[in-house]
Amino acid sequence: MKSNKPVILIGGGGHAAGLAEIIQQQGREILAVVAPELSQSLQSLGGFTHYTSDDDVYKFSSDQVELVNAIGAMPYQVLRKAIFTRFKEQGYQFATVVADSAIVSPNTLLEEGVQVMQNAVICIGSTVRENTIINTSASIDHDCLIGANCHIAPGVTMSGQVNIEDGVHIATGANIINNITVGKNTIVGVGASVTADLQEGVVAFGSRLAIKEQRKL
Repeated sequence: MKSNKPVILIGGGGHAAGLAEIIQQQGREILAVVAPELSQSLQSLGGFTHYTSDDDVYKFSSDQVELVNAIGAMPYQVLRKAIFTRFKEQGYQFATVVADSAIVSPNTLLEEGVQVMQNAVICIGSTVRENTIINTSASIDHDCLIGANCHIAPGVTMSGQVNIEDGVHIATGANIINNITVGKNTIVGVGASVTADLQEGVVAFGSRLAIKEQRKL
């Protein structure tokens, strides 16, 4: 069931601004944004208090607010995961944010802290694990499994029954055919077409027909 608790955003960049706009448009209160600095677009929204230290989150009781992990993915993937883990261990809950323009089948599972941005599509039978971003206009077809702490960047297209393991970054405009597995902590490059399974912990480059190169991180 969707919560109506006010939220605290952690992060002050462009991704935070996009989340803040969605949350405000849905009539939910943003009490504070916690970040050393705020982007110009986030400042323009206003209506919240700005704190600069992560420890300022503790000014708010864990049973009275939800947190929004507003730290972008690349190059902050490790920090994003660390923030989620830290505050979960302290008893805080993270809001799941879904833009009104997103199309999400009612027969999907979105775990805690998932963020589905504008015009994204998630089809029947798919699961998105905790603290994962499905970014603008990404398309996730039927029966896909997206692991925890992933970033599916804008414009990614994923056919049915794709398995994305934890900690994966799929860069802008990549395409993944059906029944592919992408191993954990892998990076798929901009515009790549993935037509074969990718092992754990690689950076995969390529375009048009297929991945041309894999190298270990």
